[in-house]
Amino acid sequence: MALNDSLKIMAILLLAVAAAVFAYYFITLKESTLKLGNEVNMATFSSILMEAKNVVIVMDVRSFSNYSVNQNILQCGVDFAGSQGLAGKNLTFLSLDAGDSCIGISGNYSASYCFDEMNKGVTIYVKEGNATKFYTNAMVVGMGSNYSANGCNIGVKKQQ
Repeated sequence: MALNDSLKIMAILLLAVAAAVFAYYFITLKESTLKLGNEVNMATFSSILMEAKNVVIVMDVRSFSNYSVNQNILQCGVDFAGSQGLAGKNLTFLSLDAGDSCIGISGNYSASYCFDEMNKGVTIYVKEGNATKFYTNAMVVGMGSNYSANGCNIGVKKQQ
């Protein structure tokens, strides 16, 4: 067998092994993202949230432009936690920090663990941004450097 043929066979074998490794990686890879669902209006999301038993409040401070944004994201999450509209629900509180770190009430976790937790209920996801959007599985709240106390709140609609 010529040296050229041996090199071709080795290259084919290496490509086959690499393809098998990539296939295994993508098949076993756990998705580390929040499944938002379809975008909906505020009224539809309010109904979904009212019916939800489990609510996850997430403060994403993995990347922020300045210290006040970081503080506002955390304060917004705390304000949501004290909302009357969430009374009686099973609440989970998570903070996504730099790298692959996630902090919950019971300690530190991997970000993938926390994303799994987020997908077990309706999520209120607070991150840096300037818009709030509603989805079938989550509300994504954009937070900037300006924030007024109790600006993040789920109220209770009074019966008429």
